Amino acid sequence: MIVVHSIHNFCVTDMSNFYLDIVKDRLYCTGKKSLDRRAAQTAMYYILSAVSRLIAPVLCFTAEEIWKYMPHSADENTISIMMNDMPGTIAVDVDEAFTEKWAVIYQLRSDVTKALEFKRAEKFIGASLEAKVVIHVNGNDELAKQIESYADILGKVFIVSAIEVKTEDKGDFGSDYYGDNLSYSIEKAAGNKCERCWMYSETVGTNSEHPTLCARCAEEVK
Repeated sequence: MIVVHSIHNFCVTDMSNFYLDIVKDRLYCTGKKSLDRRAAQTAMYYILSAVSRLIAPVLCFTAEEIWKYMPHSADENTISIMMNDMPGTIAVDVDEAFTEKWAVIYQLRSDVTKALEFKRAEKFIGASLEAKVVIHVNGNDELAKQIESYADILGKVFIVSAIEVKTEDKGDFGSDYYGDNLSYSIEKAAGNKCERCWMYSETVGTNSEHPTLCARCAEEVK
């Protein structure tokens, strides 16, 4: 049962609630040849292949059905999942700095998710993409620099339309991980809603050929 719970928690918490939720934007809105989209597809393929083999001893019929319909490499037995080895490690270069970076991002997302849920309950926002997240960092210059260096991906991870990092003022919501050094405010995102990606952007309407799209989506549909 420990194995079942571990795999279930991975699928629900790490995959569905985190990774898959985040990569939906790149899968739906970036071009077929986009490096980001292809990278997500590759990661999902390896994860599906590994998880299906891990569950095979306890969910044999489900595992066999998955194996039947997914693509395979030349060295895999396509007749039955039971004729294949358990997954091994993949040569992905993950160092301590990478692990630390994503540990911080995961903690920030946990804090922000709670703040967004509160503002949603207040009817201040509906979908999270209506929001801009302001991260207030006080009394910790190193943490401020660290978070600012992640600014280009935090919006995607939080699934909001904009983020801003400030080193002054206090936000409306505290942090479960960083105490008085960190707080958050939730504001309405500026601009209009892009009908393709649903993000709010001030670039919506700037492209005469695609007036209802943001600059990114207008570029993608060329």
